[in-house]
Amino acid sequence: MNPSSLADSLELKEREIISAYGAGGKSTLLNRLAHELAGSQKKVILTTTTKIYKPAGIHCVIKSDLKKAIIEAGELLKKHDLIALGSSLLPENKLNGIEISWVKKIFESGIASYLLVEADGSAGRPIKGYASYEPVLPPDSSLILPVLGIDAIGKAVGPMDVHRPEILSKITGAEAGEPLGVDHLIKCLKYMIKRGHNMSPQARIIPIVNKVELTKETNLIKSIGEKFIGEPLAERFLFTAAKQTAALKFVFDLSKKSFFPFVSCVILAAGLSNRMGMDKLTVKIKEETIFEHSLKNVLGSGVDEVIVVTRPKSFISHKTFYDSKVKVVTNHHFDQGISSSLKTGITAVHSGAQGIIFTLADQPFIPAEVYDTLIKNYADKLNLLTFPLFEGRRGNPVLFDRRIWPLLMDLEGDEGGKQVFSSIPENEIFAIETKSSGVLVDIDTPEDLRKYRNYSEVRRQESE
Repeated sequence: MNPSSLADSLELKEREIISAYGAGGKSTLLNRLAHELAGSQKKVILTTTTKIYKPAGIHCVIKSDLKKAIIEAGELLKKHDLIALGSSLLPENKLNGIEISWVKKIFESGIASYLLVEADGSAGRPIKGYASYEPVLPPDSSLILPVLGIDAIGKAVGPMDVHRPEILSKITGAEAGEPLGVDHLIKCLKYMIKRGHNMSPQARIIPIVNKVELTKETNLIKSIGEKFIGEPLAERFLFTAAKQTAALKFVFDLSKKSFFPFVSCVILAAGLSNRMGMDKLTVKIKEETIFEHSLKNVLGSGVDEVIVVTRPKSFISHKTFYDSKVKVVTNHHFDQGISSSLKTGITAVHSGAQGIIFTLADQPFIPAEVYDTLIKNYADKLNLLTFPLFEGRRGNPVLFDRRIWPLLMDLEGDEGGKQVFSSIPENEIFAIETKSSGVLVDIDTPEDLRKYRNYSEVRRQESE
């Protein structure tokens, strides 16, 4: 998974008809998605069933005859991975849309893996009311994306900020001239979801609130997301900043009955144990190895998945794990330092993950309660960084919100996650005092092993 990828967050299948409708940046989102897919050597057609501005820098097919359009588009896709399609060119350099019946036939022709369809217009406004014929959704869409701009909140219901304000008033109950609030936005989105489902009943639905870079209030994000928990027609909810390099900011799993973001735990286990003189993770403390202690503590917590990052030919690669949460991935560049393991872990986590807890495999004394405390506090505050303290000293593990994963992906060599701390505003860092000294203890040397082998030092410190 690429943490900056919109396509990954949508969990796309090998072939899809993806239709977007609404307001607040859907053209930007579709263009970004189209370029991401084309950058992965997928064949993509960007089109509309209404009208769009002719996309800049994309080769375009303009044909009013379906058969001729398929032939010309097929020839052009042999040379390019992304093209645009319209039935005619209108004034102001706009593409006139194709007939809705064309979509299925073009898809069935097999000339492209993805058809991206813009299914309505909003006159550049962040929110809109819907005419009786809108959106013009292809019934064979496999994924539909209802889109709104978060900047609609606070805007007055009127023609300056709302497309078809009279109709929006009927949908949301907001009077003319009244500022739109969170509840109005939610009513509009729920109306859009239901309308989309009625028009494309077989499609998966992923609602998107765009332009979240315009707000710093995570409580606002949470209050919107919480209103959709358990929404039967949608599988997840995305908050995006489509114009930024890392477009995806928040992902909410709508199947849960309470607000707890999906949190992955990545266990870093690719080191060579040079200071120990042997593979320290195989060393037993009482009846279990150091690695087994560390893994058991993680599995005893409420993390949603566990990714173990190991090196080639490690004993971990050959282990059988009976817990379905556990996935082992190999870092083939482990000799390039811990930063390579961080990147391997990030690319392996679930596409719906909002946070990653990075923990070290050689820290066997961190109890499950520490992981749960991190998750609980993170779910409440959605800070960029959350970590434990023991007697005022910073320890491990550390929980990183997905908004700063791109910073981790830029690290090189033996730079660990602590290198990004200086880049994070203080109000986005949350430290939690714990009673567990194990957050400070890792086992690197034979001396460490002798000191901690019987838990004596850890127990003594925690009992004081």
